[in-house]
Order: sequence, then structure tokens, then C-alpha cells
Amino acid sequence: MGARLRIFLTQEQDQTLLKLRTANVPQKVKDRALVVRLNAQGWYVEKIAAHFNWARQTVREVLHKWQKLGIEGFWELPGRGGKPKWKEADIEFVTECLKNEPRTYNSVQLAHKLEQERSIKLSPDRLRRILKKGFIWKRARKSHKGKQEIITRQIKQADLDMLEWSAAAGDIDLKYLDESGFCAWSEAGYSYYKRGEQKRLEQTLRRGRRLSIVGLLQPEISFVYGLVIGGVDRKAYIKMMELEALSAEKSKRIRVIVQDNGPIHRCHEVQKLWSKWENQGLYILFLPKYCSEMNPIELEWQHLKKDELAGQMFEDELALAYAVINGVEARGKKGNYSTKRIKLRADRPT
Repeated sequence: MGARLRIFLTQEQDQTLLKLRTANVPQKVKDRALVVRLNAQGWYVEKIAAHFNWARQTVREVLHKWQKLGIEGFWELPGRGGKPKWKEADIEFVTECLKNEPRTYNSVQLAHKLEQERSIKLSPDRLRRILKKGFIWKRARKSHKGKQEIITRQIKQADLDMLEWSAAAGDIDLKYLDESGFCAWSEAGYSYYKRGEQKRLEQTLRRGRRLSIVGLLQPEISFVYGLVIGGVDRKAYIKMMELEALSAEKSKRIRVIVQDNGPIHRCHEVQKLWSKWENQGLYILFLPKYCSEMNPIELEWQHLKKDELAGQMFEDELALAYAVINGVEARGKKGNYSTKRIKLRADRPT
């Protein structure tokens, strides 16, 4: 019986092999580096083979390659293994599609596109593994930024910054106005279940009418809102603004309302009241088109729907209205600001 195969490593060599454990190299390279280190620590070939579930001859070949080639012996020689069916140019093509085309793709659609346009046939599973190195699977967002007028937005943003500074200094009252809506049926979302089970949200007998809300947010101070069945019309909007104008006149402070260019905000009946409101101390700043992100009340609607109402089905409009009221109050407690509900229509229960 010949002498047992034994490797001796310097401290520098051992540290080099140890660093391969966390390096971006194939797993086979990491395993072969560990084989050499274990042998240097006194493990026999038989023990190493049992540890990796390898043949003894495979372990001996790894050790012999280390003795002959050093660390280069851990990598496969060129020409070994299956040849990739794709090239870097194909991945660049996929990158351009994902970045520039006005749509989303899943792996099945991308695999089909590669086959149709570049004659590259990859399974969706294989394509996912390739993309995993530089891409993540993430929900897309709806956006109107491509329609924004950049110069107009910059000018309005500068005006809004000045108003915010004045409000922070206590010189004016600055509020943000917007409308939103709710339905009795929520979209089914994610939840926790025991394995093998799935919850079902039973739909009510009827979907019911839309519940709309118009709100005025004064960040970290107050949130005034009103609810109506159906859409918010010019009468409900005018009532909100009239109340704000009276409040501004009574406080003898300038009050600025930031809002979008919705039809009810610029109708003829409303325009006739602008001069009256300005005499009372109420002014309006209109945001540029497609710039809803400049209005912080949009985040309140998002959190109200996502955090307070999501995953629920409501029997009727009244149950939905109570849920919205409770949600607004909960948001007020979290944000440490007051909430007040205004009755906009005398003939409606909301």
C-alpha cells in the first residue's frame, strides 16, 4: 500500500482558498478548494469522499490537479460542458426591451420574443435563471411622467416650495385638495393561510354604487373631508371651498389650496367665485397636468385603501362609508393630525 496522499498549505495559500468560499465563482470551484483545505487539515481521501458523496478517485484527481496546476486546476478546461445557446447580445436585447418598450414581460413572453426575433430558443425556466443575475421580479407602476411638461413642472415646483416655506414659517395656511373613490368590493390580495388552504372573499349580492371622498389635507395638522354617493360634483366642491373661504376670512390669514386641474375645479360656476374667495383670503394654486405626485394627499388615499380597507367586502354603501370614516380616523391617529367630516349633501346620509 502506497503512502497516503497529503497536501501541505502555506498560511497564504490557505487564506486564498478560504476566500473562494464567498467569491463569485462556480460551486464546483468552491468544493474543490474545500477538498484541498480538508486534506491539508488531516482528512484522508476516504473521509473527504464520504463527506461530499464523491468517488475516491474524484477526490484524488482534485488533489493531483492542485499539486500540478495550483488554483487554476479548480476550473474546468475550455470546451467542457454544454455550450450556451445565447450570447451577451441577446441579453442586451432583452434589457432594451424591458427598459424601453411601454409594456411588461414575463419569462414566457420574453422566451417567445427571443425565439421570434433572434431565433434563440430558451425555456422560460432557463431564461429566469439567466436573468436572475442582474434582474429582479417586481411590480410595475402606472405613471404619467412621460406626459409631463418639464419646464412647467419645474416652475410650479418652485412656487410650491416657496409656499411650503411660508407655511412652515407660519405666514400662511397651506392645504392640499383632491378627490378619490371607493367600491364595496376589494380586489383579492395576499394573506396568510395554513398549508393546503385558501381563503375566499365572498362577494355581496350587489356591488353597489361608488363612494367618493373630497379631502383637504394640511400636513401634520388637519384633514377635512366629505363623503358622497356617486361622484363629487361642482356643488360639493364649491361647498368645501366656501367653508374654507369663510374660515380664512375669520382667521384673517392667507390660505392657499393646492389642487389639480379637474373639470369641477375650473368650471364656469367656480371661476365666477375666484375673485370672491381671494377677497376672503383664499387662493388656489393649480398643479401642472399629470403631476399628481406633487400633491401629498395622493399618499393618504393610497394608504387609506391599502392599509385600512384592503381585503374587505362591504354589504352596502353605508358599511363602506363607516369603514372609510374609521380608516380616516385611524390615519389621523397615526399621523397625529385632527380629522373632521363635513356633510356635503343634505339629502344624502353621508
